[in-house]
Amino acid sequence: MGIKLDWEIEAEQNTYKAGEAPEAARARRIARLRLLMLVIVLLAIFGGVAALLNWRLREVQRQQEQLLRDVVDTEITNLRLGNFEDFYELQRSGDVGWMDARRQVFDDYQALLLRSNVQLTGNIKDIVIDDLRARVRVEEIVDGVPYELIWFYFRYPDDGPDDDDNDGKAFNGPDEVDELIDGWRRVPPDYTFWGETETLQAGTVNVSYRQVDKPFARSLADNLAAWFALTCEALTCSPVPSLQVNVVAENGAQLAWADETAWRLTIPSPFLGQARADLPFTPEMQIQAANLVAERLVNEVGRNVIPLPRTDAAYLRGAVVAWLVGRMVQIDAGSYLIDSLATNYGEGAVGQLIRALLPDSSIAILSSITGVSTLDQMPLDWRDFFTWRLNTESELIAVGDSQGFLNLYDVGDPAVYALASARYNANLPAEPMVVSLVSPAEPGANGAPQRSATVQIGAEGSLREETVLFRLIDNVWRRAS
Repeated sequence: MGIKLDWEIEAEQNTYKAGEAPEAARARRIARLRLLMLVIVLLAIFGGVAALLNWRLREVQRQQEQLLRDVVDTEITNLRLGNFEDFYELQRSGDVGWMDARRQVFDDYQALLLRSNVQLTGNIKDIVIDDLRARVRVEEIVDGVPYELIWFYFRYPDDGPDDDDNDGKAFNGPDEVDELIDGWRRVPPDYTFWGETETLQAGTVNVSYRQVDKPFARSLADNLAAWFALTCEALTCSPVPSLQVNVVAENGAQLAWADETAWRLTIPSPFLGQARADLPFTPEMQIQAANLVAERLVNEVGRNVIPLPRTDAAYLRGAVVAWLVGRMVQIDAGSYLIDSLATNYGEGAVGQLIRALLPDSSIAILSSITGVSTLDQMPLDWRDFFTWRLNTESELIAVGDSQGFLNLYDVGDPAVYALASARYNANLPAEPMVVSLVSPAEPGANGAPQRSATVQIGAEGSLREETVLFRLIDNVWRRAS
């Protein structure tokens, strides 16, 4: 007797039941087959209905998207043609102030079209439809620079004169919407419709943003991570702080620290207005953010020491911040002294300077940083320091600080003291001064090292040039002419 497998036994049991007539077994099999066929047919019907509904839904969505595209195109065409009435017909809101402001928006575009090379391309970079509301990313080019704007629309039902009361908000239910559609209309910004929240990580920087801001967030995260690495290398900050950045879409949002203690930075979305498509993290915003980061890192490394106003310490701290900002955003920040310090003595010297700085430190502190006994022996660029000194004189006169003013001069020389006193008492109107050239150090009349500074005085169009002498007294540069 052979061995039967389980599935063979089961098959026999399913095929034949003891005592069952062959005709009954055949009928049972046919019934089961019919049931199976019925199930298959029903599934096919349901699947076909679902597919038809899905196709219909996609077709409706496609039609609504095309209608929206037509409205956007018409709106832009009216701007190009200067047709305010037809432009205004496509705007809708229960907010009277917003509707009144549409006239100013229209006029601003007309002025822009007249004075600049503007291309209102009508190119829709992205479109998102959520039931009755829509968000459109529109391109325009001004003087060769591509910009993107976020416009909001709402699909209004033709339900009478109260349409404007909807103000771009969704209706309470589907019963309020029928086949009679007034159409898509431009509405005020809906910041609840800015996309889902996402995050990006780069180095020790974490950026939280919503979908509209994705291209901005990527640039933001990469730049901030690079800035932290670059700055902490110079300042030797350890550990590198972890920064949380929140990109927000809110009216009145400011680029600022969320509080004074935590490393949380709030940055407004550039798409609240006209955002550059090629550079959403604009140079202006980069400089503002870099200043905040540099100030905060200098405070951390310098143990929150705040220099006294109009002292050399105040200049040095400000010059370090400017130098860091220039490195971050790759611009000439005019911080020549700190740049030459880092070039000749290593970037670590900048961190040492910040750590050693006291509220009333004089410029002589550079000797302790470099190990060179006198300032005249250091290969440093003094242009911005002398510029700061000359402009500080006017500030000290304005606040009535005669002693602070005289401290900037070589008052041990009677002639210089008399000149300084006369200048202070004259209280002449302040004029901007910029040192364009500083001569090498040479012995002065009393043997003290001195340098001549070529100074441009006044505003552009009425500039004059003078030479000012600085003498090294007690290892501090003081004015001697």
